[in-house]
Amino acid sequence: MPSQADPIHRFEDEVFFGLRRRATLLGWMAGTSIAIAACATGALLLALPLKEVRPYVVMVDRATGESELVVSTLPGDLAERDAVRQAELVRYVTERETYDNADNATRIPEVLAGSEGQAADSLRGLWSSGADQYPPALYGAETLIRVVVRSVTVLNDATAQIRFTRKLEQPGLPPVSRAFVATVGFAFRPRTERTLEAVWQNPLGFTVTS
Repeated sequence: MPSQADPIHRFEDEVFFGLRRRATLLGWMAGTSIAIAACATGALLLALPLKEVRPYVVMVDRATGESELVVSTLPGDLAERDAVRQAELVRYVTERETYDNADNATRIPEVLAGSEGQAADSLRGLWSSGADQYPPALYGAETLIRVVVRSVTVLNDATAQIRFTRKLEQPGLPPVSRAFVATVGFAFRPRTERTLEAVWQNPLGFTVTS
């Protein structure tokens, strides 16, 4: 005949082993969660690119001791940046055809830096002090010529047609506007710049050739 202590022992056993089963289950679930998290972390690390080490060339100014990176500019996919190409053409024509005594001295050298071949030769000849049509001698210090580009038609990968208006403003005289059409030869050329400022001015290596 079972004693009165047996139900008590069975109850204690059920409680004890029930707690052990729950502890085992929780431990198994925690281990599974940690394993899943570790796998996810490993997959993320594999998806990330490996650290890339790139050599840089540094230019040091002997006078000041300051150093700057020599930065290369490379052409991108022209098919994906028609808007950028047209923007570069508008910028070039506007800066080249504008006359403003306040910034001619800085703007024209920047335009020349983005020119080569016939485009550079004609600009250099026009802005030579001995030229017949030397703009400062022709217009003086108070004349202003504003440029508005009306349209850009890209003829092929190296040529575009630009329609623009030049508006001549002189003190005491009514403004005079004239329409022009320019056929511009251009390219995106890889180049190496000595300063970051030069890269910022022309990050895509846009160059006008004619």
